Amino acid sequence: MRGIGLVLNKSYDDFILGNNIIEYDSKPHQIHMHDAQCPWDCYSFIQNGIVIEVWCENNLIKNICCNQSCIYNGQELINMNYLEFLQIINEVPVSHEVIYVLVNTNHGQNQHVYDFEKSGLQIWVWRNKIRTVIISKSNDDERESQELDSTNIKER
Repeated sequence: MRGIGLVLNKSYDDFILGNNIIEYDSKPHQIHMHDAQCPWDCYSFIQNGIVIEVWCENNLIKNICCNQSCIYNGQELINMNYLEFLQIINEVPVSHEVIYVLVNTNHGQNQHVYDFEKSGLQIWVWRNKIRTVIISKSNDDERESQELDSTNIKER
């Protein structure tokens, strides 16, 4: 059974941004510890035959990466036409860059990477199709959370 999919700035299925990864220890997964190139620990979970990568810092979920399937409002984003996605998300990206992605030893792709700050999404596109969706909290959500934390500290 599929979960609810992507909830902007919050979660993908039952993986919730900001939660401690220990809460998901009972799920089958592989751990790829951080190294010099990547400062975060990466956990690969398989749900319904689909790999979901969860990137953590200090055991807290910072990003969720989907490149096989990503359901948003009942629609599959992976392999969706980028222009169709723009109509669905109703937001303009705040930045765009092209990154060369090595697919195998003899082949790579120049993928277009778009950041949608309000939605907390980074969308990787090749040949006008979405290939990867990276989910995080928007900077606005993080600022609100920090403001609430500082308010709670002042009240104590």
